[in-house]
Amino acid sequence: MRRKRRQSTQIIHKKTTSSPPVSSYYSPPKPKRSGRKILFFFTLVVVLGSLSYYFYNLKLQKDDTQPPESGTEEITTSPAEPEEEERQPPPMVHTIQVEILNGCGVNGVARIFQSLLRENGFDVVNTENYVVNGKVFWRVDQTFIIDQIGVAEQAKSIAKTLGIPLTNIESRENPAAIYDISLVVGKDYKKYIKQ
Repeated sequence: MRRKRRQSTQIIHKKTTSSPPVSSYYSPPKPKRSGRKILFFFTLVVVLGSLSYYFYNLKLQKDDTQPPESGTEEITTSPAEPEEEERQPPPMVHTIQVEILNGCGVNGVARIFQSLLRENGFDVVNTENYVVNGKVFWRVDQTFIIDQIGVAEQAKSIAKTLGIPLTNIESRENPAAIYDISLVVGKDYKKYIKQ
């Protein structure tokens, strides 16, 4: 019995450890083309294209800055024109944007105030209802102005134009304000409409 077991285990061992016979006709499988080569080639083309574009533009800039060749006319600036260094762009002027909020509930009152302010040169960019805590609020008794960004002079000029008392100007520093000044129209709107 012992011999049979040894033979059987030896046979099993032989079967598991044996390798396939190598013949002269056997060739290993060819590796598949990977996407890495294609990606590398594409990246190389993009980099070379970018470099050639950069150097082409650099050459054009050098050609533009070279002095004119002899025998060609030089362009001179007339003494009446100021030099480029002296020219300064006009200062940026921030136009004050005004919104008109209807706080009295009268239909079309915001449009009346919009046309009044636009006639006097103010930039009215929005008209809508006055909202408090997410709800429309139409019980505003007195018309007032909210200065959202600290431009008190502009708020005062709007108040003077409409005849609103300067005591009805509130100043709130609101960094997230969409409009610079808000005009909230109250139930006393009739005394500010000039007929």
